[in-house]
Amino acid sequence: MDLQKERRKKYRRRWMSISRAVNKDLHAASNNANCTTSSDDDEAQGRDFSQNKSVGTCGLGQEFIESSSFPNINMNQDLSDDSDSSVPMNQNEDIINEEWNWDMIDQHIEITDSEDEGEGDSSTILTDLSEWATENLIKQNALDKLLKILIKNGHKNLPSTARTLLQTKRHIDTQVVSDMEYYNFGLEKGLKTNLEKYPCELISQVNRVEISLNIDGLPLFKSSKKALWPVLCGINLKPMKVFAVTLTLGTSKPQSLDFLNEVINELDILLQRGIMLNEKHINIGLKCIVCDAPAKAIIKGVKLYSGYCGCDRCGQRGVWKGRMTYPEIENLPYRTDLSFRNQTQPEHHRTRSPFCDLPIDMIKSFPIDYMHQACLGVMKRLLLLWMRGKKKETKISFGHIEEISTRLVQLSKYIPKKFARKPRGLDEIDYWKATEYRQFLLYTGKLVLKGVLKKELYEHFLSFSVAMTILVSPVLVENYVEYAKELLVYFVSQAQILYGEEILVYNVHSMVHLADDAKEYGCLDNCAAFSFENHMQHLKKMIRSGKNPLSQIIKRISELENLQSKKVETVIPNISNKKPNNAFVLNNHTCCEVVGEINGGKSILCRVYSRGEAIFNMPCDSRIIGGYRFQKRFSQMKMLDVGLLNRQAIEINKDVDLHVTFLAILHDF
Repeated sequence: MDLQKERRKKYRRRWMSISRAVNKDLHAASNNANCTTSSDDDEAQGRDFSQNKSVGTCGLGQEFIESSSFPNINMNQDLSDDSDSSVPMNQNEDIINEEWNWDMIDQHIEITDSEDEGEGDSSTILTDLSEWATENLIKQNALDKLLKILIKNGHKNLPSTARTLLQTKRHIDTQVVSDMEYYNFGLEKGLKTNLEKYPCELISQVNRVEISLNIDGLPLFKSSKKALWPVLCGINLKPMKVFAVTLTLGTSKPQSLDFLNEVINELDILLQRGIMLNEKHINIGLKCIVCDAPAKAIIKGVKLYSGYCGCDRCGQRGVWKGRMTYPEIENLPYRTDLSFRNQTQPEHHRTRSPFCDLPIDMIKSFPIDYMHQACLGVMKRLLLLWMRGKKKETKISFGHIEEISTRLVQLSKYIPKKFARKPRGLDEIDYWKATEYRQFLLYTGKLVLKGVLKKELYEHFLSFSVAMTILVSPVLVENYVEYAKELLVYFVSQAQILYGEEILVYNVHSMVHLADDAKEYGCLDNCAAFSFENHMQHLKKMIRSGKNPLSQIIKRISELENLQSKKVETVIPNISNKKPNNAFVLNNHTCCEVVGEINGGKSILCRVYSRGEAIFNMPCDSRIIGGYRFQKRFSQMKMLDVGLLNRQAIEINKDVDLHVTFLAILHDF
């Protein structure tokens, strides 16, 4: 507004000067007899008006005078210039203020200035700057400086502050719930806002939308106990869209479950009546509530996994072996929705969960998260036992650790770009992320551990790796889910023999129940926390200082919502002919690498490998899970239909080796 007032004053002074010049020229014209008697002189005068660009009427231009809505000036009226003082300065200003159409003057000046300065479309610049600053989380003080530089260099139409550019909220009204600071965005509002970002063609074909919820704690600072407890919602369409429903901030875990009440009440209504989106009715279904083990115990109101009755899937009573263990594997007393609601095992329950008010299965709706319990739990525990364990029978030497690390680093150049991270050595295992443990469990571990671990340890690991590889693939789950369950039962029973009874903690014990969730949801990636964890880290990056972190996150989210043009992009597979992104597994147990470019969008030149051998035969033929080993001499160039290249693979093709290895990528990204 200050900039607009300044421009108005500037234009007012300019037009006052022009008006005085007009009065002077009209006064001179009224005393000139040639102006009323000679039409030729009139034409000449018109030509002079159109050519002269200095002052007076000629400065305005004849076209502007005729088209403007200014008051008609009587040509016979005796108008004096300022030097004669026949019209005082303040009187002349009053006439202009009362009669002249200043809106039209401003509009004309803005158009003229835009053409003269060559600023272009200011709305495009505003939109681009807003999207760039919001998506890259640019700090507002840095954006303020950038705006001042742009304004100084000719972009006068830009706002001078980041707050105006991004339409940042000034005040955030939060509540105190469960002794914590609390804010609710609204579940229905979030669903509508995010569904509108999907392509119209996709939404027009959808009559029911399945959503998933995630509740977990997120520490914000290393020097403070402040932690965020968000309730996140995931829309189970392709690609999955995650957004925050509520945010709760405190210095400890929630003292009560009241912070879930608004979400559960709104969810109950949505499950019954659905939502209206662009005059289309869409039913809403709750697929699952994804949590790690501590958060799940809190929101279900049950004992932690460290308690004697801490398993949320079976009623087995734990045994203390320096830590709580669950030695029983078969003939387990499984929990059901009815037994949970009736609290048939009182030792398992602490309080009543508000989720019991929803029409859901209180057991099946809370799946085991394989990200926390298989990758960060079991896989990490095995690696640490091999590297730092106390048992000589399972610990490997420093030389073997170096050998495994070297193999992992050598494999990094063969990992396609769709993987978030390349393999790192075991010397950095304390810094590995969940995606790196998953990569080791499903793919690289089968190769780098061979010949290093003892045979019984390697085969024991393979039983775990093969079972998890089956459970992350929808196709393999459909055909081999029972076999995967048998492998996991074998893995848990053998772990007790190889590593001792103390290894049978809750994470290892939960592997017995993992296949049931894969069967229920189609595969483990359909009920995993990877997407939610990525979004939580994005929320953490929105915090720029330790002052009012909750308000900062809310403001950043509101800025993102203001980007109306931001749509959810449908992921289109891109077939590349460059390593390491050009390997594929075909349907007929052959593999190929793309070497040419797509010909007319239908076919592509590939090197096809046939006569595949198994990488290993225990506990099953590796070709069942997409593991192949080919001799290079059994390959030929073929033109393949692009539609056949639908399953990407990791290709390990060493120049000094006579063989090439393919591992099908089975999990969802």
